[in-house]
Amino acid sequence: MTENLDLAFLVHINLQEENLEVDDKLRTSKFPVFSQQLPVVRLQDTRNPMFSICFEYGCHARNEIQTSATMESRKRQLTSLDSQIPETKRLKEEIKENVDDEDSNDSFENFCTTATKNPSEKKISPRARSQRITLEELDDDDSFDAPICSKPLPVFTKSTKLESGVDGFPCLFDEDNVIYLTVKVVDKREEGCLDLECVDKNGKTRLVYLQDRWSQLDIEVGNTINLIAPEKWGDDDYIANDTKGVVILNPNALVPCTAVASSLFCSRKVILNDKFKFGNASNKAMLLGTIMHEIFQTAITSKKRPLVEDNLLQIWNTQAPKYAEELVALSFTPSCLDVELKPYFSIICDWINKHYPLSNSFFAKREPLPSKSELLEVYDIEENIWDSKLGLKGKVDVTMRTKSKKGMESLELKTGKSNSSSEHSGQVLLYCMMQSSRYEQPIGFGNILYLKDGISRCVTPRAAELSGILQQRNMLSVFFEDPTISRLPPPRQESRFCDKCDHKVMCSFYQRAEENYGKSSKALKEFAENEMAHLDQTHIDYVSKWIRWISAEWKCERDRMQTQNKDLWLKTIPERVEEGTCMQELTPISEEMSNSQRIVISFSRKSSSNPSPFRPGDVCLLSNKKNVAIAFTVIDHVSDEIIRVTSDKIVKLRYEAPFHLDKNRLRSVLVDLLPPNIVDTSGFNISPAVKKIIVKAKLNNEQRRAIIHALSTEDYMIVEGLPGSGKTTLISVLIQCLLATNKKVLLTAFTHSAVDNILGKLTKEVSPEMILRLGSSSTIKEEIRKMTLKAKLESESSDNYYASVRRVMKTSVLENPVVACTCHHVPRELLFSYRHFDVVIVDEASMVLEPLLLPVLATSRKFVLVGDCKQLTPLVVSRKAKQEGAEVSTMEKLQKAHSNVVVSLTSQYRMNREISMLSSKLFYENRLLCGNEAVSRSSLDRTGDYSVPEGLDEHIRKTLSGYISDSCIFLDTQSSLNHSMQCNDEDGGGMSNDGEAKIISELCKRFIQCGVKPSEIGVMSAYRKQVDHIKNVVQNDTLEVNTIDSYQGREKRVIIWSLTWTDNSSKKSELLRDERRINVAITRARQKIVVVGCKKSAESIPVLYRFSQMLTNNLTIPH
Repeated sequence: MTENLDLAFLVHINLQEENLEVDDKLRTSKFPVFSQQLPVVRLQDTRNPMFSICFEYGCHARNEIQTSATMESRKRQLTSLDSQIPETKRLKEEIKENVDDEDSNDSFENFCTTATKNPSEKKISPRARSQRITLEELDDDDSFDAPICSKPLPVFTKSTKLESGVDGFPCLFDEDNVIYLTVKVVDKREEGCLDLECVDKNGKTRLVYLQDRWSQLDIEVGNTINLIAPEKWGDDDYIANDTKGVVILNPNALVPCTAVASSLFCSRKVILNDKFKFGNASNKAMLLGTIMHEIFQTAITSKKRPLVEDNLLQIWNTQAPKYAEELVALSFTPSCLDVELKPYFSIICDWINKHYPLSNSFFAKREPLPSKSELLEVYDIEENIWDSKLGLKGKVDVTMRTKSKKGMESLELKTGKSNSSSEHSGQVLLYCMMQSSRYEQPIGFGNILYLKDGISRCVTPRAAELSGILQQRNMLSVFFEDPTISRLPPPRQESRFCDKCDHKVMCSFYQRAEENYGKSSKALKEFAENEMAHLDQTHIDYVSKWIRWISAEWKCERDRMQTQNKDLWLKTIPERVEEGTCMQELTPISEEMSNSQRIVISFSRKSSSNPSPFRPGDVCLLSNKKNVAIAFTVIDHVSDEIIRVTSDKIVKLRYEAPFHLDKNRLRSVLVDLLPPNIVDTSGFNISPAVKKIIVKAKLNNEQRRAIIHALSTEDYMIVEGLPGSGKTTLISVLIQCLLATNKKVLLTAFTHSAVDNILGKLTKEVSPEMILRLGSSSTIKEEIRKMTLKAKLESESSDNYYASVRRVMKTSVLENPVVACTCHHVPRELLFSYRHFDVVIVDEASMVLEPLLLPVLATSRKFVLVGDCKQLTPLVVSRKAKQEGAEVSTMEKLQKAHSNVVVSLTSQYRMNREISMLSSKLFYENRLLCGNEAVSRSSLDRTGDYSVPEGLDEHIRKTLSGYISDSCIFLDTQSSLNHSMQCNDEDGGGMSNDGEAKIISELCKRFIQCGVKPSEIGVMSAYRKQVDHIKNVVQNDTLEVNTIDSYQGREKRVIIWSLTWTDNSSKKSELLRDERRINVAITRARQKIVVVGCKKSAESIPVLYRFSQMLTNNLTIPH
């Protein structure tokens, strides 16, 4: 996903032959830590990803009850026909390929052989015992980056016979062959058959009888299935067995083809990798493979023939800048890289010149592919295919149009030595089926080229293998469909395969803590116990706790999503347009390459009264009318006439950051809560340079004390900074002091704005050359972008780009004393796999969920947490997880455990005394104090630029009053008497209030007329829907309207707060019941806060009742 998921939501663009549509298809969560598939930080060796936990939450209960009346009735009708039902036949096709890899071969061959074996002959019996299973329906949430398909899809004419191209296997492009069903009753028969009562799209009941391999499916009530060309029985029922029909379980869960293929070796590893995204450690083999793929793909699409090695070297020199950081990080010198690349160049040139010479002369005759077909055209590179019919998704290395009856063929590139791996064959078989479905052609051949030795081979589809690999996909879909990790496939029983596995610790944890070794052999149990020997029961309980909490959170996150990927094929374009998630009737204008190596595509749109639902930065899914997911792009520009998107073709490598320094110490601090080493600061020697910095900054006594504690700590310290107490200034000064003592500093925060605000202050005293800001330029303030790696590289001028890169990488990445980024960026940044810091500073630490904080803290032995636990906490949706403590941040946990490491900043320099008093009394036991008299007396009327006109109504005059006594105003809308002021519950959980929006629009105009600049006015609401509505009503781009949560750490001269919710709503206002959110809302204003809402409704909420009782200025809006 993108780096800043809290604002972006996934958009979908449909390209038709003449017109295009754009479609918002999957709102990414405001809580990135839950919306992404989260990697793992191991407790043993604390690795790159966001957090270290494996997740399981409950099992599905199964209760045996009687079969439904519908199924019993239908079976009675069939009893007399029992003898007529066709018997299943044994398929005798076997895998004929010799496999060099013994283990891989056994896995695939045994699987396919087992799948084709026919149990004892059986017939449908209406009297069989049944078992009903209930299960909540699950949805899938996937995303990936993808390149643009540069050509329109070819149009194939369907043959009248619609043959599949493979004997014994159904046609995949005949839509009449596919029946989409939802399972209502599952009847598991004693003799091995599986009977289902289902409902089709039209609500009609269908009975489905599954035999042979399909009877082994783990189907539960609520699952969906696609039946492809089953045998029809009567008018309404179907039979699927080894000789007739294919069953796709959970077709809306698009399982990656690579995952299906890899599962032939170890299904458990595939699921762990999907949930935790370990990835391999940084290695040259991975980088070399990626480079060779791109060189081959660029070479085969070039017009140079015959290809020679110098041509490939020229291609590589053009591509090298993309991999600059990885090359330097892995110590790849140019000479070393040339040695590694050279053996591949001759093989690539030879293969392309033989099979794709681009000439019609006799001497340039094309040799046939391994499939015996002739390559006519390279149709696409890295083609993305999402197939909801087969429940698969994948990226084909090279899509080739061939001179054969079967049309398109795939070429899969492998950088290793040739072998007949079942995983490789299985992956290509899946591509063959997806291409048949997409291009409406018979199932064709697939080709594999091994770049290491130049061997290429053909993969020939056979019915038994196609059904077998689809059955493997069905098995995996059960786990991919589950948003949590409530169960895992059984592990491989041979422990000799496990030692080098990235997931061995998490797999071992599951065997011990969740499965009690019930699925493990003796040897595997011994291996798992050895892997877990370094953890005691306290650590096991810690992991189990987060398993429970994050699993619950993932499930809640799935349930609250209004749209899902499956809507792309289950809903029509007009339906999505009606929902406000689709923009249609777009026509492509241009496509060009930007300087940053991104493709920029512009579309014209028909004028519409409806505003665009998309904003710059939103992630978009590009599709054509028939096929989904041609590419993922990003909205770059939106206007009434034009929409522009960009796509990044650069392959982004995932690197694991092995945070291996002081792992045990970090575990003892966070899990065991051992006390930190306390240093007596009374005798701490401060250097003259540090003294000079502190004096120049004019810090108060609390801030000075915090600086001394941070410099002297041996483990960690906590700064509790109350609202407006100068936390940003403190952190800036602390970094200056650390630099004066030659320390390397990592600065992180929960939000980009917090990081940039600190850097803005820091660069007034420290040269930007000493700072490296990591992150996407689009999420970084413009004045800070000069500190990014991209800007530093662009400022270099040299003929030798690689030398320039090495110089910048050495000075910026390896030696810059200050590195700054958000907490979310640390797990996926290559830099942190090889760089260690003396101190880590975390701003907004009270907002960071502990699993997200782990990889940040693992980059240094010392850390400083700065925040306020009485303001916003980590966002947790699951009520159960929240009640059990998931929203307790690391900062709050350590603050309660060891209060002696906490330094509080209670003097604030933001709010006048009237506003400060509200927060101080409500939330801080009167500890929040004004820092000086000027702050205390600050008000609108004392600035000289503010004037309220004469002759206004009393409630308007009082609302606009600049006197300090009128700093806090409650405008009561009396919604029970004035129905236009009542809130509107939106479908999907949104809430808006048109009456309040109109009042706020008028107030903004009045304040501006009185002398307040639009940029000094802040409008807020707890509800995103109300924020969007107010923006449409106010129509002033210079005036900020945002959620309360987005205003965290911000301040404005005037704040107008829309409560939005009224008690006519059927929903409880959970957002307004959070005292910490109310504290944030109150403490954003410097001189004036106006609350607009229904007082009676507000006083039904305890914290708002106390708030309203403290206000002396409660005004009523006349009706």
